[in-house]
Amino acid sequence: MKKLFWLCFCLLLLVACGNTANSNETENKQETSPAKEAVEEQETVATPASPASCEGILFEQGAVIEGKKLAACMKDAMIAAGSGSHKVNSASGASKVDFQWNPDFSMHIENSDNTVIIDGDTGWMKTPETGWIEETDEPSNGEEVIASNVIKLTRILGHPIAIAENFAQAPTWKVVGQGAVPDTEAFVDTAWHLTPEQPIHLNGAMLTDVQLWITDHYLGAYYIATATIAGLSETTSNTFLQWGEPVDIPSPN
Repeated sequence: MKKLFWLCFCLLLLVACGNTANSNETENKQETSPAKEAVEEQETVATPASPASCEGILFEQGAVIEGKKLAACMKDAMIAAGSGSHKVNSASGASKVDFQWNPDFSMHIENSDNTVIIDGDTGWMKTPETGWIEETDEPSNGEEVIASNVIKLTRILGHPIAIAENFAQAPTWKVVGQGAVPDTEAFVDTAWHLTPEQPIHLNGAMLTDVQLWITDHYLGAYYIATATIAGLSETTSNTFLQWGEPVDIPSPN
């Protein structure tokens, strides 16, 4: 149950995002070796135009960005990307997440203990003890209550609007500088490092030690924060593996 709790809370920590590596990254990678270039050619990075809501956001060391403006920009960029994949790591375990918003919201979350599949208005959850349980508005037992609540919460918290609220809760974000993304599995090597200028209070939780890596085109590459709820604390990181490519949302079987 503890993992289910943190699985749902991890959705609050998802990074809203855009969809391409930044121009400075491109310039820096021109000097890499042929072998490195060959690997980079295989990286999945979509490159649509930046949303109009991102106009005026400046990434340079020491710049301060209004939280609500950053959130609106990242929400629009995420919706434009349409799909993506990322991994979530914490002391409670690791999860792989695939998602898409177009045409309907769908998501596949999998870890060693449970799996959640959402396909539009329908969802399922699987644990080793229960097997697949379908979401229902009229649960007949405790297992259906838990599964349906987890699925409904996942559908709400996984939406770009809810994700953007995370960033909007910080009045301002400061650009620390441009540097290496902490996880080498991220879809880009370097990005802009941002931190909020004060802790973030979100739905009864306090987020501290918050750090975001984002590209020039508002693509979240990595995000980490420590969440404290009712005296329980856990540090969770999100590493984005790709944006804008087709994802496989399986059927329960």
